[in-house]
Amino acid sequence: MSVILYISPYILSVFSYLIPICYFLPFKLKLKEKIIFFFLLLINIFLIICYLGNVGVIFLLISSGIYISLLDRNHLLNICIFIATYLFCVLWDNIFSLLWDTFVFPISSLQNSYKYYTLYLFSYLLLLTVLCRILFGILRNPIRRLHTRLSKQLLVLIITNLAICLFIFLFNIVIGEYVGYNRKIIAFNCILFGCYFFISTILIINIVKTNIVKMEIDMRKDAYDRLQDYTNQIENMYSSLRSFKHDYLNIMLSMSGYIEVDDMTGLRNYFDKEIIPLNKKLSINTAHLNQLMNIKIIELKGLISAKLLYATELNITVSVEITEEISDIPMDIIDLSRILGIYLDNAIEATLETTSPIVQFAIINMENEYVFIVSNTFIDTGIPSATLQQPTFSTKGANRGIGLYNAHEIITKYHYVFWDTETDDLHFTQRLRILKTL
Repeated sequence: MSVILYISPYILSVFSYLIPICYFLPFKLKLKEKIIFFFLLLINIFLIICYLGNVGVIFLLISSGIYISLLDRNHLLNICIFIATYLFCVLWDNIFSLLWDTFVFPISSLQNSYKYYTLYLFSYLLLLTVLCRILFGILRNPIRRLHTRLSKQLLVLIITNLAICLFIFLFNIVIGEYVGYNRKIIAFNCILFGCYFFISTILIINIVKTNIVKMEIDMRKDAYDRLQDYTNQIENMYSSLRSFKHDYLNIMLSMSGYIEVDDMTGLRNYFDKEIIPLNKKLSINTAHLNQLMNIKIIELKGLISAKLLYATELNITVSVEITEEISDIPMDIIDLSRILGIYLDNAIEATLETTSPIVQFAIINMENEYVFIVSNTFIDTGIPSATLQQPTFSTKGANRGIGLYNAHEIITKYHYVFWDTETDDLHFTQRLRILKTL
């Protein structure tokens, strides 16, 4: 029993770090990862309390930061969130300590009373958990957006700012240990930490917003360029049709010449060599574009048409089915364009490896949902579809396995968007379902 009483403050201190980190990371820690992280924190906290004092916080941050950064491919973002979470915990600890010192028990004598120290940790954890749940509900979607949109340069800038903030926090904590914690020092730390944390948070939010707006502008510009390509293709087709119209009389005259001399063999050869190829060319260039007219969203139409026209240029057989008008989709068009762009790029690459490359695209406007379908011929290698979503996996070589993973990360932001795959001996099919009622 005495052993449990002795180690309980250590365990409670571990959870004061573990709980907020588990809440705010943009990915879920597996049970094995949580256990390893728990013991890593426990060892560090034991060293801090028994041997190193608050200087040991530096070792805790370094070891924990390295471990968290290695759990997911976005290392810099993980470090940013880990540091920001720690700073939030420090700020909350000072605010809570000030309230405790004012209304419950002197904070300077806290560690001399096991009962009050344990009660302090329990109440601290309880309120911290409630606060984390509230903040997580507010920040969940922004954090997930950051997970896929922040550039490396911006993350380095944010880490630098957080590191400066962290240095100020640690300096005050270490100095406070030497001069002794009292009400005035805790109040001073609350004001200092609160002001710096608030100012830094505002600056980071504005920088991130600016970066995201710039990315969205760039993506919309890209969508506009694709729409221009689509328009140019239509103009080229109309030019081809006008050219064909001008040549129509000559074609008829040539055919009449064969008929006048009753040369049916020559007429048949002329028809096979000249008329049929021309007909196929016109059909290929116009069939799927006619269906795309039903898409009334400019950005989406531009992307899909550019991808399918590119597939046509690669001699891929393309078929499109969009029988109803598509004008209002309850999802961010940039996100939807990114997902469909990834699916179509993958479909084109995969089908080129086959002897009969075919890409099929469809949008079905159902009563309660939109269904986007991308299907292609492929060579079945027996790889499960879940494996394709992993960030480091690719069948096309190193550093290329992030497409479907990024698409999956975008989809997880929307509780009303669903993705599934289906394969048979010849075709790989992906379906994206977007519910109309949120």
